[in-house]
Amino acid sequence: MPKMVLLPKMTMALGGYIRETTFPYDDEDIKPFPYRNVIVGNPTDEPIKIEVPAYDEDWIERHRKLGLIVVPVTENDDFVGLFKLVKEKVKNSNKNTKRE
Repeated sequence: MPKMVLLPKMTMALGGYIRETTFPYDDEDIKPFPYRNVIVGNPTDEPIKIEVPAYDEDWIERHRKLGLIVVPVTENDDFVGLFKLVKEKVKNSNKNTKRE
C-alpha cells in the first residue's frame, strides 16, 4: 500500500486520495468509500505515515489509532468549517501537551 508522510502539526484534506467507486472491481465484498473527503490532522511532534488512497471505512479508525485527528466529510458537510476545526485542534494540541 502506498504511503504519504503527514508532517507534525500539519492538517490536510485527502480529497484526491480517495477511491470513491468500486469500478472497475466487480467483487461484491468491495464497497464504495462513503465519504467525499477526509480531513486529517497530525497533533503530534512526529511525522506519521498514512496510507493513501483511502479505500474503506476501516481506514478512518486505523489512522485514529496512530494519534491522528480524522474527520470524514460528506456532501452535506461544511468542508471549510470542518477543516478550520481540525486545524484549530492541531494548533491547540501543543498547548494541551505543555500543561501535562
